[in-house]
Amino acid sequence: MTVEQLFSPVVGARPHEAILGQVEQLLSAGLLRPGDRLPSERSLAERLGVSRPTVREAMRTLEALGVARPADTAGRGSAAVIAGRADTALGAVLRLAIATSDLSVPDVVDTRVLLERDAVSRLARTPEPALTAAEVLLREMDEPGLTPERFHAADVWFHIALAEAAGNRAVALMMSSLRYAIEGYVLDLVAGLDDWPGVSRRLRVEHRDILAAIADRDADEAARRVERHIRAFHGTATASR
Repeated sequence: MTVEQLFSPVVGARPHEAILGQVEQLLSAGLLRPGDRLPSERSLAERLGVSRPTVREAMRTLEALGVARPADTAGRGSAAVIAGRADTALGAVLRLAIATSDLSVPDVVDTRVLLERDAVSRLARTPEPALTAAEVLLREMDEPGLTPERFHAADVWFHIALAEAAGNRAVALMMSSLRYAIEGYVLDLVAGLDDWPGVSRRLRVEHRDILAAIADRDADEAARRVERHIRAFHGTATASR
């Protein structure tokens, strides 16, 4: 069966939502996977029995949510590719919620604290914590002349690496989404810091302290250190504005 044949004619008053629903069902069933190429705009319109602008609206929504990305093929109406970035999709929704004041940055920070305290506590309780990925990212953050953008990217993946090592993919996904949601906000704060070199040194020390508590199997101390780390950064950055 071709990808095109996976889709069914659309019935209903809101066809673009029905298209999104079909894509969701196909992803949930494993019939669509990251990297799969969707049919072209024209082919989908013919298969679904809708107009090409309706298909285009649905594809733009999928791209905005991070579920699909434009294919390398040039030209209007070319096929899209399933991106498989659930964190980007959820992060985009959270970012819009922040922009419309439905969700505050302090709320996001509090949620991060809850998730990361649990993640590092779990990791510290494992017989042999897998810390290699986090240690590699620490070394990357030590590179001289690292821009704030690259430092932030490594910082994000450091925290996600700890969550993934703790064995809960859902927590890692939520953490990644939360970080993505406030990425622009964080980078704006960093740009306003008077002493970024000093702040980055402190962050590296705090990262190592968190790893040390995990390596020592001290779950409570690891949780305390990661909370202090998160709240201190946001407190410092906000105070500098």
